[in-house]
Amino acid sequence: MADSDAQAARDRAYSPSLWARSFEASLARQARRGERLRERHPPRRLSYGPGAQQGINLFLPTTGKPRGLMVFLHGGYWQELDASATDFMAADWLEAGWAFASVDYPLAPQAPIEAIVEACRRAVAVLQRELGELNAEAPLHLGGHSAGAHLALASCLGDTGLVGIGSLWLISGIYDLRPLVETYINAPLGLDPERAEELSPLCQSLAGLPPLQLVLGEFDPPAFHRQSERLDERVRAAGGRCRLTELKDCDHFDILERLGSTPDRSGKDASANEST
Repeated sequence: MADSDAQAARDRAYSPSLWARSFEASLARQARRGERLRERHPPRRLSYGPGAQQGINLFLPTTGKPRGLMVFLHGGYWQELDASATDFMAADWLEAGWAFASVDYPLAPQAPIEAIVEACRRAVAVLQRELGELNAEAPLHLGGHSAGAHLALASCLGDTGLVGIGSLWLISGIYDLRPLVETYINAPLGLDPERAEELSPLCQSLAGLPPLQLVLGEFDPPAFHRQSERLDERVRAAGGRCRLTELKDCDHFDILERLGSTPDRSGKDASANEST
């Protein structure tokens, strides 16, 4: 295979937009849904730092204490999008009596991934305190989509990892960054092989994690399927609880509109030790 062909194959393997049916339409539709939700149910805007990208859209139920809080991190390969991209997801959680938080975080190339992970940890810490004031007995679950799934998982790893997380809800995630080093995706990230390995959850200890629920779309790129399958295996080998689910007739982008009632608002689904 010619060098140009090999490069094209590497780039395609980690380009979800090339495997999706119409990612532009999905993103535009989700943005409109988020805008309509914010109009009828304005979120509380919280800050966890001085920058514009260090804020949180916190949606609270209109009556009673929240039964729990889902914190969600958007995707965009650590370099695109913002919290408004996932605001539309709050509607299902609000209907069930939960609070929902969409989190902004600094983006590459202005911020390295290490700083983005730390920013996400600070955001969750602010939300843990906020939830304690709203309902100290309510659980906090952490989720993310694509690069956001990586950030959610990475935020729980290592000596400074988050604690007190009820479960992780990881949608179409990427957990090994090493294959990205030789792709166009790396241009704003500036990863070398050593940093890519250090930032890859699949290269770290996975012991002691909260229960995981991994979700993929049928039309997610095969490379994303392999990474989630490997994560499922590694978590189980470390003694953790994990469930891997594939949603039929979904791609990397429209899957966010098909999640609906998963995970179970009690967290039971996220703690199931089985694959489907």
